[in-house]
Amino acid sequence: MNKIEVTVTKEEASKVEDLLKKTELVYLSSEVEIEGEKCRYYSIVLPDDLTEKLVTDISSIIDLRLRENTISIVCVEGAVSTYLDRLKEKVAKKSTPTSPLERLVESTDRYTRLNKDVLTMALFATMIALAGLFLDNVAIVIGAMLLSPLLGPINAFAVNANLGRIRKLAKSQAAVLLLLASIIIVAAIITLLAAQLVTLSENTNQIAIRTHAGLIDVLIALILGLAAGLALLVGFPEILVGVAIAVAIVPPAAVTGIGLALLNINLVLGAFVLTLVYLLGLQLGSTLILRIRGVLPRRYYQQSEAKKRSAYSILVLALLLALLTLIVVLSQFA
Repeated sequence: MNKIEVTVTKEEASKVEDLLKKTELVYLSSEVEIEGEKCRYYSIVLPDDLTEKLVTDISSIIDLRLRENTISIVCVEGAVSTYLDRLKEKVAKKSTPTSPLERLVESTDRYTRLNKDVLTMALFATMIALAGLFLDNVAIVIGAMLLSPLLGPINAFAVNANLGRIRKLAKSQAAVLLLLASIIIVAAIITLLAAQLVTLSENTNQIAIRTHAGLIDVLIALILGLAAGLALLVGFPEILVGVAIAVAIVPPAAVTGIGLALLNINLVLGAFVLTLVYLLGLQLGSTLILRIRGVLPRRYYQQSEAKKRSAYSILVLALLLALLTLIVVLSQFA
């Protein structure tokens, strides 16, 4: 059980009272004075499960930049009230569980910059994927994806786009691009070295299916992006969605490196376009589902700007994906 204490200027007191009445919460209210300024004080006792939602709702309607406006949470050892029990059951039936904003930020912020461990995992995944591509073994290709850390930076991009954090958005995108560049370069280097020792065939089925993009790939990329964003919201195990994401991106990126090493321009262009289709589709789908599910900054004065920035991100991604789709369509008729 928790007690939420709110102090707010008299000008914004009506917003808090309207919210509390709307949510049918019982509260105590009194007039207080803070450094000579008349304010209102509210005290609300409520179950733990409802605390997160109420704090979020209050934060979205009052200006927490003002020193008079504060929200405090106090742990209550116990409270006897059948009304609170009924309220908890009622709200639980009405609302679907949502992921706290703090959890989303914490789980994705660590991917806004790369470290040697993340890069090492990506390189290991690339080496194993190359073996699967040249041996024409789909099981090895899929197995390699268990090591790939691509989902984290993609989710970080989507979360930062919806929160309007431009710097971290740029860092997330840089992390994704650096990972892809590393995969392509390592694939090219390993292919060059391997070609000196054994005869490599670029005509395996696993390589061939990743040398051209189709409209179905655009659709799959968008669906995977929506799934990745939804999985992030509901706390679905990252490893399960991450394998699907990695299978979509790492193999064509590796094939791009193979094409560079073997100086096959058609292989390079086809695989690189497919890689970009999946990357943009994943980022667009993930950003879109988080926008639809209302992932925004807590403070209301940041929400308007965040909505504009996420709209710009979605628009840019959609235009780039549309351009790639046009290239894919034209290539099919060439």
